[in-house]
Amino acid sequence: MDGGADAGAVWRHCTLVNQFKKKGGAVELIGSIIVYLVFGCFAFGMMAFAGSMSYFAASSGHLDKIDLVLLGVFALCQLANIQMGQPGTVFDPTQLIRFPLRVGNYVAIRLFFGLLSPANILGGLLSFAVVVGVAVAVPSLWFYALMSLTVFAVANALFSQMLFAWVDRWLSTRRAREIFTALIFVGSLGIQWANFTFNPAYQKKPHGSGVSMHGINNGVSFYHRAQPFIGALPPGLVSRAMVAASRGHVVGFVGFTLGCALFGAVFFAIFAWRMSVEFRGENLSDAANGVSAKAKPVVVAAAPVVVVAPQPEGRSVLPSAVAAVMGKEFLHVRRNTGIFYGLVAPVVFVFIFAGKIATRGNAAWIFPAALAYSLMGIAPLSFNSFGLEGAGVQFYFMAPVRLRDVFLAKNLVGFALAFIEIAAVFGIISYVAVPPTLLMLGVAVLWAAATLLLTTALGNRRSVTAPKKIDLGRTASKQASSLSALISLGTLVGSAAIGGGLLMLALYLHTLWMLLPLFLAFAAGAFWFYQQGLGSIDRFAMDHREAMFEELCKK
Repeated sequence: MDGGADAGAVWRHCTLVNQFKKKGGAVELIGSIIVYLVFGCFAFGMMAFAGSMSYFAASSGHLDKIDLVLLGVFALCQLANIQMGQPGTVFDPTQLIRFPLRVGNYVAIRLFFGLLSPANILGGLLSFAVVVGVAVAVPSLWFYALMSLTVFAVANALFSQMLFAWVDRWLSTRRAREIFTALIFVGSLGIQWANFTFNPAYQKKPHGSGVSMHGINNGVSFYHRAQPFIGALPPGLVSRAMVAASRGHVVGFVGFTLGCALFGAVFFAIFAWRMSVEFRGENLSDAANGVSAKAKPVVVAAAPVVVVAPQPEGRSVLPSAVAAVMGKEFLHVRRNTGIFYGLVAPVVFVFIFAGKIATRGNAAWIFPAALAYSLMGIAPLSFNSFGLEGAGVQFYFMAPVRLRDVFLAKNLVGFALAFIEIAAVFGIISYVAVPPTLLMLGVAVLWAAATLLLTTALGNRRSVTAPKKIDLGRTASKQASSLSALISLGTLVGSAAIGGGLLMLALYLHTLWMLLPLFLAFAAGAFWFYQQGLGSIDRFAMDHREAMFEELCKK
């Protein structure tokens, strides 16, 4: 066993080192470190909040209210699992089925990889923060808090693994993916709507005392009605265990803690059942489900093949290859619920936010700010243009088409989506707030055009050097390079900072007219930069095609 463990450690070490020796491996490492630092700052802030809330609850003698903190920890972990996904690995754990493993070993390996997800680590840290808060307030309860919160953290992580293992099973069809995305969409928008509707800070009244008291009373009433149900769940059981420990009822503490552990055991049993079915060779691909659902044979397009048909002159202003790829890209947008969510969610958020913010004045910057926010769903698309192609990306290098035309078609689809976003934001701002002036409209559109050209030019390069294969049937998988996401966000934030700074300066100097030539020059420079990058993309893609094939063609 010791020799096998040592060999495994050496293999993992060599694999890690070889990842850094690849082209761009060191840069990707730097990007991952930056992302982890940002995640660490976020986790530290949430830990401070959870610890302080548990401290106030324990010091005031209301240990039963810790269930609210634990409910927040539970909800945050599930949302983080959706947003951040599972940790990146150099292989797909499902490929281990090919090796002579027992089902128990396979379940243990899949569970181990899942427990290392950022969301589960965050849940463990928040649970430890609650332990610290209770121990500082009531030092005699530190051991009881540590035991009960450890069981809660494990049960929370097991619930996440159970839930997303079954979600991947449910999302094996496109219709199920659409329904799941709609549920996430409605849920996230509902939370934001409730925040802006009932939060006194966003009300028109300066103090909002009446609304605040009414909201507090409604919240307390709802909490008391839901208390019996919450008390039977892991957060409520841990809270009741802490209350029993504070009163010296050791048997009650053990009973409630074991109740939470029983939930964890049930979660693990359901997860193991799902993994055992997967171990026996269940195929969750769209093709397999399509064959099993229909008796008649179906034709599965495993790879996008660009067929260039000759067209008479004058029928289209675009080359035939560009038009063909654009048609395929629009099909991808229509069928990819993730892209649809990224496009629609910012527009809906603008509708919710704009009316509340406009009541506070400063209407001049509302449209540019809303436009910058809406571009957050468009800008990242160009940084992984071939993520949905898979192994079919090889056909672009074999077909008699220029890669410049392929990139141009993909970029034009992104520009068209951005135009739709701009028009939607303009209509929303005009309806719920104050319509922007013609000057401000022109300035904002020029800034958006320049920003999109810059991000697209950078994204075209990153799509070649750091592609990421997208698996639509896996909800808890990283579907973008960490560094690419960081570059996309950094470019958008940097451009927004420059535009916002110039706008504030122009407002201060009362010279808004100067913004038009400045942003016109900015857009012209960005267009030149994009054109230069597009002109050399054929040679660049040919030089880095091995990296593309290695990532996009793997199973």
